[in-house]
Amino acid sequence: MAFNYSYNQPQPQSQLNPTAVTQNTKDFGASQFGVDPFMQPFPFQQDEAQSSEFRGRFGNWLSGLETPEATRERSENRYGYQPLREQYQQSSEMLGDLGSAIQAKPEQVLGRGRETIMTSGQIENITSKEVGDLMKVYSSVGQINEQQGQRLALIEQNMNQASQLEMAQQQKMMTPWLQEYQDINIVQAKKYSGWTYSNDFELSRLLSNQSVGLQWTNAEAQRANTLAVQEASFKNSIEYLEKTNEYALEFWG
Repeated sequence: MAFNYSYNQPQPQSQLNPTAVTQNTKDFGASQFGVDPFMQPFPFQQDEAQSSEFRGRFGNWLSGLETPEATRERSENRYGYQPLREQYQQSSEMLGDLGSAIQAKPEQVLGRGRETIMTSGQIENITSKEVGDLMKVYSSVGQINEQQGQRLALIEQNMNQASQLEMAQQQKMMTPWLQEYQDINIVQAKKYSGWTYSNDFELSRLLSNQSVGLQWTNAEAQRANTLAVQEASFKNSIEYLEKTNEYALEFWG
């Protein structure tokens, strides 16, 4: 007895795109790797733009401040410092020249007397007269020089006080900038490390409980360790950002 076997031959299928997303294929998207769809890439460019914008504004503000050289020049003009300084220098040089002349005078008079018939007594009288005249000039110039020095000392004291006041005022004006700079560093460091105020409060509470003698559970101990590591990452991020931003500000200036 013969059996008639029949079966359906497989029909050729049209070529499909193997990467096409269908109901039978995976999309290889966020769900493929267990990534929550609400998570977004870290905004490095946004933070860099914020830092760059701050540096630009801060740099423009700094460039508008009076330079230390200009402040010094303004104070010198106000007190007449440079003309008095030059006069003091001139009188000091004159005192030096007069002192040298007084010391050399006896030898000069003696040299002139060798070619004459003057006695030693006469030479001593001439020496005393000429040295005395020079001493009067030396004393007069010395008084002027001392007065100039005292005035210079007073002017320099006033200039130093004015300079300290200028610096204090600039530091006061810079306070909002420094606060904004610190705030930017803290915000960015929190983004990098995931550290939040609630984390800080939670860690402080756990440490406070331990300090008063309360025993941690295993879960609390693990949580405290996790938070401590996260806090250390936050502090390291702040230090890194401060160094980076300080370098950028110095480079900009």
